[in-house]
Amino acid sequence: MDWMHSRLRVLAAAVGLLLIAALAFTATPARAATNRPAWASGDFWVYAYSSALTGTSISGTLRMDVTGTESVSVNGSSYSTYHVAATLTIPFGSLTLNLPATIWYSTDTLAIVKIVADVNLTFGTVSANSHVSISGNPPQIIQWPLTAGASWDSSTTVWDVTTNSTGAVRYTQMPLATHFEVQTDASITVPAGTFTTSPLKETAAGSTSFVINYWSPQAGNSVRTESHNSSGQSAGSYNLTSYRYQAGSLLTTVFLGLQVWIWLILLVLVVAAVVGAVLVRRRRPGVGAPPPGWTPPQQPPSGPEPPESPP
Repeated sequence: MDWMHSRLRVLAAAVGLLLIAALAFTATPARAATNRPAWASGDFWVYAYSSALTGTSISGTLRMDVTGTESVSVNGSSYSTYHVAATLTIPFGSLTLNLPATIWYSTDTLAIVKIVADVNLTFGTVSANSHVSISGNPPQIIQWPLTAGASWDSSTTVWDVTTNSTGAVRYTQMPLATHFEVQTDASITVPAGTFTTSPLKETAAGSTSFVINYWSPQAGNSVRTESHNSSGQSAGSYNLTSYRYQAGSLLTTVFLGLQVWIWLILLVLVVAAVVGAVLVRRRRPGVGAPPPGWTPPQQPPSGPEPPESPP
């Protein structure tokens, strides 16, 4: 029986080392970088929204559904984008305001290329209908992968084209320069769960207010977006409540995201366990042949399987 105990000790030691290695990388939230998510048709994200920018607390929900990819032209330039159908829902007492919009995100940077929305508001006998198109020329840049300490500046010209119910068109433009800064990884808990994130702080030039997007490789998007006023106080937020991200399975977000050295450690441990088991087996004493005329005892007949037992 010594060979059996030796084999169990080798396997137990190997399994123990594997568990220690597994705990080492699952318990440590830090990552080298967050790579750009790859969206696909059918991905969606739902957020709970709250805002106090106007001095009045407003809450609602935002849903974003990826419907596919397409090329979008902005001022004569063509961009490859994700087509996203979005709906912002805001309850006002007994009334509910639904604001549907279409958003095109750059497939290269996930920066917004264009937003189109139809605003139809009716309060009693008063109504306001308009078609709004907002685009950046060129779109701002998000530099992937997001690595803590990285920073960059990106500028664009924001174009707003609004068409009201009478057909009148209004054009406005505004230059926008933004400073981006990737902060240290943070563990964020939202209704959809707890995520290790790369916070991306965005500050518009000439402003002391800022926005932080907490990007999660598991969710494939920001799990929380916080707006802060010039005093640093919260002025509103979006918190992820549910999602579907097809590239965010356990295989892609945990195992394929491991650093190379962890893969190598796991590989060495697995090989060591296999080799140890083989060596122990080779040293195992042979089993003698049974004496002449020996037969195994007869097994009792099997009765009916107990209820709920597997086939």
